[in-house]
Amino acid sequence: MTGDSRSRDPATRLGALVARCEADPSAVADVRADGDALASEVGGGLALRWGIAGVRALIAAPPDGDVVREAYGELVDAHRDDAAAMAALRDLGDDIRALEAAGKLPRALVARSDRKRR
Repeated sequence: MTGDSRSRDPATRLGALVARCEADPSAVADVRADGDALASEVGGGLALRWGIAGVRALIAAPPDGDVVREAYGELVDAHRDDAAAMAALRDLGDDIRALEAAGKLPRALVARSDRKRR
């Protein structure tokens, strides 16, 4: 981040990171720690967009077979009670399933034992 970006409020700083990383998923790697900290502080829609940008970066360059599904599952767990967030995450899930079906992402099943019961 540049010197003046640190003087802006956290939501503005996160918004700038989200916009940068949505445009260029490879940029996530350079700002992951800052983005994660800001998303935790800011929450809400910007934090969701940051999380989605992170998953899209993993889709673009998955380090291993389980990481995309695991990151997606964490987002779903974090936003399970937010209908609007779940709609956005369903779209991301559809993209992941399509890439798996096309053989561009490995199929992975991530079991999470601490899920809320419906």
